[in-house]
Amino acid sequence: MPLRLLVDGQLEWSTTVPASALVDPESSASVSIADVEVPLDSDVSVELALELISGGLSVAGEVSATWKGPCARCWLPVAGTLRTKIREVFTAEPREGEQYRLGPEFADLVPMVREAVLLELPIEAIRCPQAEGCPNLPPELADPPDDAAPPADPRWAALEALRARQEESS
Repeated sequence: MPLRLLVDGQLEWSTTVPASALVDPESSASVSIADVEVPLDSDVSVELALELISGGLSVAGEVSATWKGPCARCWLPVAGTLRTKIREVFTAEPREGEQYRLGPEFADLVPMVREAVLLELPIEAIRCPQAEGCPNLPPELADPPDDAAPPADPRWAALEALRARQEESS
């Protein structure tokens, strides 16, 4: 989609790119964190507002993509959608880790979009979305029914035995 002029020199730009376009050319690494990845054949949606500022370019907007990864308990595939806001500055002489490089004729938005997607990927344990729990989960790891009493802690067994004897003698 071509750039659209909004107000006061602000431009709007929306596009959908394949996730394979976000692969880092230097490392050839996929768009992933641990076992969670954005499939290379999926699309990444980018909606940005660009505005010239003193000494650079301000970029604000939203990026969304789909991800997939294994359930942390049963290892079955789980998928989700990420949506993240972006607010960055491009300058000719960027400060490391704070700004992106603005070239003489263009701003390369790919590193910014790739970093935004990577930072939004889930890195904590992902649980199956099924209400009844993981269908592939072994019984010893399955959650007990809601009405079941929690299992006794073996460290308290001696105290429980004393309580039981005291109740019997009363």
